[in-house]
Amino acid sequence: MDRRGLIICGGAALALSAVAARAQEQAAPTYEGVTFESHGKPIRAIQYRPVDEGRRSAIVMMHGSGARITNRGPWHELAMRFAADGYQVLTPLFTDACPDDGVRPERMMNAWCDVGEDAIQRLIDSGVDRRRTALFGYSLGSYVAVDGALGGGRAAAAIGLAGGVDVYTPRSPRRRVPVMIIRAENDTHVLPRNTALWIAFLRDKGINVREEVLPGADHLFTPPQWLDIFERSAAFYGGNIGRIDQDVS
Repeated sequence: MDRRGLIICGGAALALSAVAARAQEQAAPTYEGVTFESHGKPIRAIQYRPVDEGRRSAIVMMHGSGARITNRGPWHELAMRFAADGYQVLTPLFTDACPDDGVRPERMMNAWCDVGEDAIQRLIDSGVDRRRTALFGYSLGSYVAVDGALGGGRAAAAIGLAGGVDVYTPRSPRRRVPVMIIRAENDTHVLPRNTALWIAFLRDKGINVREEVLPGADHLFTPPQWLDIFERSAAFYGGNIGRIDQDVS
């Protein structure tokens, strides 16, 4: 091949490399609507997947009272951030199992916790090691997530955001996993003292609880506060279920 041919081939190779680099930079998590069964009922959810294999870890996110599952808004954006950080994420509409009547008898709370457990099992069945699974919950969902993880489920860690004893009376844990409770400093819906009582209850039962406070935050968060929530949560998960070097053999 002559010199001109080499130059053309070399230029083409560089161009292809540049295209591949841009494609890699533009790669983003994907998501899709899915349905799985819990308590004999179809549970709607959105499943988020990281680029490539990510951390080989997964998070199930349990929503607050009155929420809907959509592909927009802060809940979706938080799930996308977790997926971009390398996690598979599943966001089930747990009230599909039992509509919220505001009274919330124990059978209802059990059904909601079971949705979280069935979501975790779905991820395990897809190939995620159970030691690399976790729950995350906001407001009402914070109790569902933490109580579910401690009540006999398979998740290896849990985060409760803006929850407290006024959401539901906590039950004695049947297993121990790392827990982080994030409370809003100026929460007027779930009062800080009730979050403190929940933390004290869990610690008294031997649960390792990490407490984080969102300064100046109320129960509904601003975009910068949601980013703060993600960063605190990512650090907690990254030190537990999401460690890249974690032995999962």
